[in-house]
Amino acid sequence: MTITREGNSVTETHRQCEKKHPTGASRSTPPTCGLIVFWLAILAGCSSIQQVPTDHIVMFSGRGNPVDPTGNIGCANEPAPCNGSHFWLTSYPEMKRDRYDAYLTNLFEAMKREAPVVGGKKRLLIFIHGGLNTQVGTIERAADLHQSIEAAGYFPIFVNWQSSLVSSYLDHLLYIRKGQDMGALGMPLAPFYLLADVARSVARAPVVWAFQFWNSIRSVPFITTPSETDASRIASDIEKEGTIDLSRGDDKRDNTEMILSGVSWLGTAPTKILTAPFIDAFGRSAWEIMLRRTDLLYHTDGEFSTESDVAKQAHAERGYQHVKADGGLSVFMRRLQDEIARNGGADAWDITLVGHSMGTIVLNRLIHDFGASPSGTMPFNRIAYMAAAATVKDYEDTIFPYLAKNRDAQFYHLTLHARAEARDRWEPIRYVDLPPRGSLLVWVDEFLSNPGTLHDRTAGRITNLIVSLHDTPTELRHRIHIKEFHAGVSMQDTDPQGHGQFSAPFSFWKQECWQPKSPSSSACITER
Repeated sequence: MTITREGNSVTETHRQCEKKHPTGASRSTPPTCGLIVFWLAILAGCSSIQQVPTDHIVMFSGRGNPVDPTGNIGCANEPAPCNGSHFWLTSYPEMKRDRYDAYLTNLFEAMKREAPVVGGKKRLLIFIHGGLNTQVGTIERAADLHQSIEAAGYFPIFVNWQSSLVSSYLDHLLYIRKGQDMGALGMPLAPFYLLADVARSVARAPVVWAFQFWNSIRSVPFITTPSETDASRIASDIEKEGTIDLSRGDDKRDNTEMILSGVSWLGTAPTKILTAPFIDAFGRSAWEIMLRRTDLLYHTDGEFSTESDVAKQAHAERGYQHVKADGGLSVFMRRLQDEIARNGGADAWDITLVGHSMGTIVLNRLIHDFGASPSGTMPFNRIAYMAAAATVKDYEDTIFPYLAKNRDAQFYHLTLHARAEARDRWEPIRYVDLPPRGSLLVWVDEFLSNPGTLHDRTAGRITNLIVSLHDTPTELRHRIHIKEFHAGVSMQDTDPQGHGQFSAPFSFWKQECWQPKSPSSSACITER
């Protein structure tokens, strides 16, 4: 079905008939619009975001190219911004590089004009979300939060990338073959890729069930695993030594909560047994595509083909060996470096980087590639990793060298409590959780990846992080801050209890919420 913006189209009627709900969702009110809007909202999931903050968003497709965040329906023949409607299953239109350059020019002009000055420096906050985010959801987050972040004294920039589960798996199934986007040429193999995923789900089922059971054991309060014992002993030494700023969370679950949780687990054990192998097989394939997309943000496939526009341009100017990183985020960062250099340099700017989950993988590459510029070290003076999906090794290889270069920089690790990590669950109804328990980081460590060593496990799990802290150079330890939040329903108004709660409702832009020694505060949990 083709949807246009002309005449009495569905998109146009939807836009005319809807009103903005206080929560950000759209709803219809006039009875005359009822059927169209009902089907559009309920069956299609189409919504209107009344004011997309384009001055605060850079957004990229699954191919690493910049896209127009203002709409993906009714936008085909219109320049950015198109102000169309938003449908979670429809990709956003990619922008040609000349339009992207104009888009960035507008963003940077707003940044220079509106960035708050604190301590004589203009302050920016760059936030990068994690995996399993729909494109519509990332835009709604920016629309909902940018004013709150501005009020806290930052000019926010949201880096939105295509990390949804559905699009990632479809890329794996239909198009991506051995690291290459084969387009339609990849489709004939799709049935065999699907069959391989199904076969893998069956073959690996006993392994997955074993790890699933072991993770469930970790949430039992009177059972202590060797990794927890090691982490506790090392943490005690760190606290005595006082070189690393560390705050350990407490397990504050009461008996009622744990009994209900246990009964729920037993009652839903059959669904967990049935779903775990499929999450392992299909989730692993989607995870690999999401990892691919974190790289495409910096280096697109076009850089590796002499037939691409970027390669032809480089050849015309200097030769193929002078192709620049063509990913949309690389282009943004080069422009940002130039703007910083032309407007006072590092002494005039103060940048905070915040990454959640897979967003820390993106940030590691950003810091590695753009932490230094021809004009000097970029002023990434505060770096906060929330539930980092980046490996311990990647974190160490990236952050330690940067901290050594920028002596003003402080680094913050924010983690769930180990017990909260183990019993994290999707429960649309309280105590009714059908899939396997465990945070995304647990799934990554146990199912979705295959760590070769303990260094290859995720840095955002407190038990992985603590046991690796001996690698931290002595001269950097006083600039590393680690906060493990408390576990328990009684703490849900002050402390994140699940992996997804770090980007909402946790107020990730408030520095006081990162401080290990500061008491938990309800001001850090704000419902959108």
